[in-house]
Amino acid sequence: PALAVFVVSTVVVAAAYLVVARVLRRPAPDATIGALAASYVNSANVGLPVAAYVLGDVAFIIPVTLFQLLVVAPIGLAVLDATTMAGRPTVARAALLPLRNPILVVSVAALAPFELVGAAAVPLALLALGLALPGARPFSPAPHAAERYLASALKIVVQPAIAYGVGRALRLDDTMLRAAVVASALPTAQNVFVFASRHDRATPLARDVIVLTTLAAAVSLFVVVTLVDHV
Repeated sequence: PALAVFVVSTVVVAAAYLVVARVLRRPAPDATIGALAASYVNSANVGLPVAAYVLGDVAFIIPVTLFQLLVVAPIGLAVLDATTMAGRPTVARAALLPLRNPILVVSVAALAPFELVGAAAVPLALLALGLALPGARPFSPAPHAAERYLASALKIVVQPAIAYGVGRALRLDDTMLRAAVVASALPTAQNVFVFASRHDRATPLARDVIVLTTLAAAVSLFVVVTLVDHV
């Protein structure tokens, strides 16, 4: 039930971003990166320690990670591949797109016990993000400023609020409700920047949302846990 609540919160905020992006007439690849930035949580190097400290158990983070790895990432990458490749893809080419994407292939391979690949994944993603940080101006005027703040607000405020509302409606017990809301309140994962860099689309947006949500999460996670425990 808690995972179902997290899935609902993910789908709703991603859809909300896509609706606004359509109104703003943003290109499909940029809108896809924005939707991922608004909904794809950092379940590994932030989620695991937060779950261990706040929930006392990291077990719930595992299905969240698998859902993102096996469902969200393939869909997002397939859309990015289809909308950035030269020419209009045929049905056969579109079906093979996931198999041609090195990020997805390596991600799926990481499910197997390849110790070296698994150990290198997060440091390499952080290195790629770190190399882009010197140009980061997350509060400065920019063409993507509206999307930057929209994605950050959806990620930090709206997604956990939706998880809380759905969890209450489903009458989750306190432990499951806290797990679902905390997972939904995690900041944007650095994977989104890797996806954007791979396709050379909306990388400043991905970078700025990751920075903003990670900074905000230091406060928002405390607020979220406090509210869940007392409301």
